[in-house]
Amino acid sequence: MNNMSYMTQTNIHDDSVNQTINEIIDDEAFEEFEQLAAQLALSEKQAQGIWDWIVQGALQFVEDLNFQAKNYCYETENYLRNAYGRDFEVKRKAARRLIQKYGGDELMDFLKNSGVGNCREIISFLMNLADAANEDRGLVGEKSAVLSGDEQIKAEIARLMAVPAYMQARHPEHDMTVQKVYRLRKRLFGEE
Repeated sequence: MNNMSYMTQTNIHDDSVNQTINEIIDDEAFEEFEQLAAQLALSEKQAQGIWDWIVQGALQFVEDLNFQAKNYCYETENYLRNAYGRDFEVKRKAARRLIQKYGGDELMDFLKNSGVGNCREIISFLMNLADAANEDRGLVGEKSAVLSGDEQIKAEIARLMAVPAYMQARHPEHDMTVQKVYRLRKRLFGEE
């Protein structure tokens, strides 16, 4: 069997599927199969049948992986929507602005293309980081007048300590609220 070029053709006539096949089955894998088929003296029909089986298995694997990825994204978004409640969209937009401001298009593309940006823990971290960055603007910089007086800081501490997020350890925003109070107390007592 000298010519196995027929295996570059599959029985699938969908260009997007053929592109997917070319992305997951590289030339090296094809050449290895071609050599193995020749070594085993497979007929053209046998080699084509095995090749089609390999291609179908690879396509099924990609389809299953895509389904699992979509399901994970759906579950992640639902979890975060439940954790952050009505503030979810605001926090998500703030996280995107933070990434864009400090990481630029390169980081945005990396998070999107690598799948890292779909990880619940990463998204939650970025949302909390953006939230903390927004809070810190009230403590330093151009908006420092918002909480400049000791009385205003004490009032903000009292307000935060009265909300369920501070009092209930299981509240999704508990740690974040405790950290806000901690930073305000440090500022109040000149520890920053």
